[in-house]
Amino acid sequence: MPAKPNPRRAHGLLERFRVGIKSAAYKLAWRIRLRLSAAAGRTGAGHSGMLLWAILIGILGGLGSAAFRAVNLQLTWLFTGQSRDIVMIAESLSPIERVWIPTIGGALAGFALMLGARLLPGQRPLEYLEAIRLGDGVMRVRATLLPLLSSLLSVSAGASIGREGGMVQLSAMLGSVLGRCLSVSQPKLKLMVACGGAAGLASGFNTPLAGALFIAEVVLQSIAIEALGPLIVSAITATLVIRHWIGIQPIFASAVLNAPVTIDLPRVFELGLVAGLAAPVFLLSLELSRSVFRRLRFSLPTSLALGGLMVGLISLVRPEVWGNGHGVVEALFREPATFDFVLSILLMKFLATVIASGSGAVGGVFTPTLLIGAALGWLFESLFPATGVHSTGVLVTYAALGAGAFLAATTHAPVLAILMVFEMTLDANLLFPLIIACLTSRYLSAALRSKSIYAESLGPHRPLLPMYLAHVSDLMTKPKAVMDLSTSLDELRAAFCTTTASRIWITDRHGLLLGAIAPAAITQGHWESEALAQSLMQPQPPSIQPMQPLGEALRLLIESGSEELPVVDGRGRLIGEVSRSDVLLSLT
Repeated sequence: MPAKPNPRRAHGLLERFRVGIKSAAYKLAWRIRLRLSAAAGRTGAGHSGMLLWAILIGILGGLGSAAFRAVNLQLTWLFTGQSRDIVMIAESLSPIERVWIPTIGGALAGFALMLGARLLPGQRPLEYLEAIRLGDGVMRVRATLLPLLSSLLSVSAGASIGREGGMVQLSAMLGSVLGRCLSVSQPKLKLMVACGGAAGLASGFNTPLAGALFIAEVVLQSIAIEALGPLIVSAITATLVIRHWIGIQPIFASAVLNAPVTIDLPRVFELGLVAGLAAPVFLLSLELSRSVFRRLRFSLPTSLALGGLMVGLISLVRPEVWGNGHGVVEALFREPATFDFVLSILLMKFLATVIASGSGAVGGVFTPTLLIGAALGWLFESLFPATGVHSTGVLVTYAALGAGAFLAATTHAPVLAILMVFEMTLDANLLFPLIIACLTSRYLSAALRSKSIYAESLGPHRPLLPMYLAHVSDLMTKPKAVMDLSTSLDELRAAFCTTTASRIWITDRHGLLLGAIAPAAITQGHWESEALAQSLMQPQPPSIQPMQPLGEALRLLIESGSEELPVVDGRGRLIGEVSRSDVLLSLT
């Protein structure tokens, strides 16, 4: 008779197989970890890890922007029955439809905001700019989604605002969610939100460098490599993702746009002066419009519906005021235009954007600003032609210069404006005149009005906290890996492979810090299992106390060459750790 199967034996074989697979997996992960640590060298595992998270945020940001575009097109179809450029749709509609569609869209957008305020009392939706500069990097999902819905409803119904605001907000929220899921420290969480913002802007305009520089120059106000590196990686990744849908061509490619190698630099300087004078007028108009709508004390649906109604009435004269203005800028760069058309576009778009933004519509004014600046540059060259001849190529060149100059004047970020227009056109001959126009307009505008277009969201500028006032306790986090002297080799390998710790802290049963073990120590020599941790660890590593200044922590980190410092109390008990990357991010 055949032998009966033994369940216990089968279970034992399965258990040994499971343990063997687990051990092999840990050994493989351990070897990979050692390779990565050796490659990183002294640059720090924390910084390398942040680059990996920046790639993931870029992927999420690119996919989020693609989803935002898709929903925008579907809502536009629901409002108008058409799915194409918003300006072409507006031109095909009857006068009554041009009026009631933005009005209904504004009312629905207001209801979405009001619903969010009632469902989530006390949870004010936080803009990504506030979360990075003024907050702790936390962006609540439910508090963010309803404003995003409001933005989609406004943009899809023809409001004179940009959809890039919603894309950036969505990408920044995804970065915040990822950071909270990983339980990163507050400086890293804010950097991950910033990476999301860079990914959203880059994927919205197909401009990776400008997307990263916008966050660095406007929001963080720092170009330290600890922050700029992840921002650029995230922005480039998001651009590569979104190009699957929008292609690799610059968004304002034009055969007509071909800037000459030599250009009249005094006239470019004059254009910068004109943009620098016009920008404060635009900023003051935005502020006045918001003040007027606040004094009316209308409910959110009524206020946004009124804004939509006024934009609809303006579109009876110029349907081109619908949407963010991207299609109009393209037309201005590709087709000959008349003076009356461009002048009316400038005035009507200016008015429609001021009204839409003042009514409380959620969205960006980035692209409308580009259109206003492009029209301003076109009109400047048309009124005062350098050669006495209205050349289409020269007019388009000055339109591109005007777009950059006006953007620099409103954002107070000339580097952003220079890179943005260059990446949008890929015309290298524009770079030098752009530098002159953008710097001129920026400094004149800042002299006339110190607040930029983002001043309200960014809050008052606060200088960096001096090193002698900031303490280790402000950045201290829980230790990632803590073990005792009885730790086995497999447990050490598992700890290094399952956490982001660069060192494991060894404590006694009372919590007193005894030493630290680095990954490289495990590859050196042979040890007795019962004395493993004691033979591997570095006894009494440099430590710091919570109330010591961050400057002292940075000095110890540099001298020891480690990524983390243990934080101990007065008795020497381990209570936390502080990382090099957190200290650098806080002090840059």
